[in-house]
Amino acid sequence: MVLAAAAFAAVSCAGFLDPLPNGSYNENNYDDYPALIRGYVEKAYDLLPGHYIVADLIGGDGLSDNMTWRAHTSTMYMLATGSPQMNSYNFSSLYNRDYKAIYYCNLFLDNDLGKTTRYMLDAEANAKLQKALQGDAYGLRAFYYWDLLKFFGGRSVSGEMLGVPVFTKPVDLATANMADVKRETYADCVKQIIADCDSAYKYLPLANRDFLKDPEMIPVLGAVRWRRLDGASILALKAMVLLSWASPAFNPAEDLSRWDAAAKAAKAAIDFKMTVDNVPGGFDPTQSFLWHDPNSPEAFFISQISQNSTYENSFYPNGFNGSGDYGPTQELVDAFPMANGYPIDHPLSNYNAANPYSNRDPRFYADIFYNGSQVVRNTNTSDIMYTFDTTEGGYDAPGLVKTSPTGYYIKKFVFTGWNKNDNTVQTAQNCIFFFRWTHMLLAFAEAANQVVGPLDESTYGMSAKQAIAYIRNRPLEDGSKGVGALGDPYLDECALAGFRQFDKLVHNEWRIETCFEGHRFHNVRRWARSVDEINVPIHRIKIVRNGASLTYTPELLEQRIYPSLWLPIPYMEVRKAPGIEQNQGWENWK
Repeated sequence: MVLAAAAFAAVSCAGFLDPLPNGSYNENNYDDYPALIRGYVEKAYDLLPGHYIVADLIGGDGLSDNMTWRAHTSTMYMLATGSPQMNSYNFSSLYNRDYKAIYYCNLFLDNDLGKTTRYMLDAEANAKLQKALQGDAYGLRAFYYWDLLKFFGGRSVSGEMLGVPVFTKPVDLATANMADVKRETYADCVKQIIADCDSAYKYLPLANRDFLKDPEMIPVLGAVRWRRLDGASILALKAMVLLSWASPAFNPAEDLSRWDAAAKAAKAAIDFKMTVDNVPGGFDPTQSFLWHDPNSPEAFFISQISQNSTYENSFYPNGFNGSGDYGPTQELVDAFPMANGYPIDHPLSNYNAANPYSNRDPRFYADIFYNGSQVVRNTNTSDIMYTFDTTEGGYDAPGLVKTSPTGYYIKKFVFTGWNKNDNTVQTAQNCIFFFRWTHMLLAFAEAANQVVGPLDESTYGMSAKQAIAYIRNRPLEDGSKGVGALGDPYLDECALAGFRQFDKLVHNEWRIETCFEGHRFHNVRRWARSVDEINVPIHRIKIVRNGASLTYTPELLEQRIYPSLWLPIPYMEVRKAPGIEQNQGWENWK
């Protein structure tokens, strides 16, 4: 554990107080001001991103084979295509953001400062709030260390699997002496995160729900804490950490006990939704998930709620007042099965290459705009506001001003009631669903399949197949039936074929269910055993009109080029802390 005693001498609370010089407190008496101490937790929450269009979320799909950028000057594009810049590395800001949040958590936790501070006059209410804030601090520290581990954990130049520096005392990277700081092993980072999860679970309420609280406590706990961590969200976080720890890239010895731990953790989160949260008006696994409903009972943990046109401005093409910044790839489009649930390359799929967008999985229509797609105002299904034309020479075709480079556009997260030409432009509520029901089903199915195969129901009380069936059976937001709603012969086929074939299905469900949410790049790296598995080509679609017919030709667009499975530790952080060993493939970033 890195305690960095020399660093602590350089740390004070002054940096936190400097932006708030009202004369009423200073670094010697700040602990007399409970609102300031509670503010440490609030600051850590405030550092969470608020929408998916950030480098660490949608950018993660762009680094994979799911998506690319229109602007080749994008530093993320350069990272994905083999020409990253040390001085404009997007994840440097993430590194510093996460450690700043951890610093605030450690200030709150240090010497039980936050736990012993009096916040409310009522003794019982104060005790409840003290516990909840203590749980927040532990849980947020776990969350931010998990975020760091996803991006920067990897095999070092010496061959050791390393994580990131771990601080359990307040260390401000901007002012501390980092000379003696080193990275902890990946295993020790996982151990620390799980320990913080366990501590958080001990202090946090099980769920931020009014129906679980005594009426007197609702002003302190319950739904008033919606958007904050609770015991259920900690179960979800723990499941995701253990899933990566069990995956091939981090588990070369194929230790099944790690998969077992991941399956149990995910099942605990699933059980919460299926029992505790499954009340009248609450969670129902047979109902559709609504992206614009921050109060969705499917959610375990969400970001701040915003209401703006971020997605519409970035995803729509120039022809509909957008900038066409991102392009889903042909590879992602091909990953969506047909409406009968079979992959497009399966003999029973009925896929027609001359009419490739017909009769596809409803999730395809929910997530992707393609040639001929229409933007229909939510409140009036006959009000068609825009029709995409990505044919060669069309106004949304690749290569034009502010159009997608692939011939496809992102529909997921878009509020189709938005029209910049309206006198009053309508917007919708948005948030990030950091953990949701679907993620837990996927995590459980993947882990349980590795331990007992797809069909065993007795070991965990649910089979891996049943978990995937929940996903494929559920209806979509527009009322469309899921591919498995009327029977799912392909799911049956994969389950009977055994764990390898079923594993491929789970990987593909991860891909299409969580596209543009930031999971793909981390998933393909944790599944890989060689960098060749992530250095793949991506394609666009060229559509040519010949009279009344169209021809569809996939064309190579670009190549993913990475020197290793791992991302580099930011250059300046290695310069400040020479003891931090760089990851393989990035030896010159020092």
